Amino acid sequence: MPTARSANAIRPFVSLIVVNYNGGEKLRRCVNSLVEDSYAARELIVVDNASTDGNEAILGELELRHADLVVIRSAQNLGYAGGVNLGTEIARGEYVAVLNMDVVVQTGWLDPLIDFLQEHPEAGAVNPLTAQADGLHINALGQDLHITGLGFNHRLGESIRSAGVEPLDVPGIQGAAFVIRRALLEKIGGMDATGFLYHEDVNLSWLLNLMGSRIYCVPQSIVRHDYFLSMYPAKLHLLERNRCAMLLAYLRRPTLLCLLPLLFVTEALMWAYCLLRGWSFLQAKAASYRWVCRHRRQIAERRRLAESLRVLSDWQFLRRLRWAYPLDQLVTLGRERGDSKRQPEGGIPKAAEY
Repeated sequence: MPTARSANAIRPFVSLIVVNYNGGEKLRRCVNSLVEDSYAARELIVVDNASTDGNEAILGELELRHADLVVIRSAQNLGYAGGVNLGTEIARGEYVAVLNMDVVVQTGWLDPLIDFLQEHPEAGAVNPLTAQADGLHINALGQDLHITGLGFNHRLGESIRSAGVEPLDVPGIQGAAFVIRRALLEKIGGMDATGFLYHEDVNLSWLLNLMGSRIYCVPQSIVRHDYFLSMYPAKLHLLERNRCAMLLAYLRRPTLLCLLPLLFVTEALMWAYCLLRGWSFLQAKAASYRWVCRHRRQIAERRRLAESLRVLSDWQFLRRLRWAYPLDQLVTLGRERGDSKRQPEGGIPKAAEY
């Protein structure tokens, strides 16, 4: 458990990176909460991913109000991982904290995370307790990773009081807010940006695990995330294509052959879900296969990177993962009808279309 440090202790320098796309007022709340935090040894970088909602006025206002805020305006939408990588290019911190634009941090959130990383060299990355917007229920205590590449928020919807205060060893990072060692991020060449959006936290978690690095959630650190579980066709397409690409890149062929029965079960569940939701979902799922076929070269490059960094065997790594499906989250998604209210403002960018 992290120990409290004296007020005079020299703190490691941390780079905070917020990736924004049509964030509007959510971005304003996020940045203001970060600036108001008590952790002084930090820089704050906002990467605007070619927003289309006219939020230039908000970005300009934030720059004027916070002299130490750096805004990078990307000429094109690079996706979430690409935005993080762009921010990392100018980041100076020993640690990199990555945050969604719709996250609001609680004062003092960063200290427990940095203390834990300082005291646990085996930890490559850490999550805070990510609460839902009401502050009463859990959004995620890290992620549960399924052996077929799915990712699910750990203890989603439970009372925040049930989280306790002890750090948890978890298999996966929840990408809304996490801190990673800068040296580790550089070693892997940044986050995998080929997937554009969604599943990048699962991808990063798989690679960190293969490298023998541990991931923890530190509930003493709390942030709030404007989130609820939902699905729409473009999101399903991105999740499925990125999941398949990750499996092909990170698992060796004999392992994939052994897992075929379980992989088939997951594929059957996904097709059944798409059938339940309608034609647009069926199209999105089918398009995920076409995308994987078109990106064979990038997947092969990712496989070579993973093999060069690998410390654990597939089976040593897979023992850390979940073999059962979280039925509560699957049922929630299965009951959803109509258009999702979680679709990005302005829709999915052109770069992510299928």
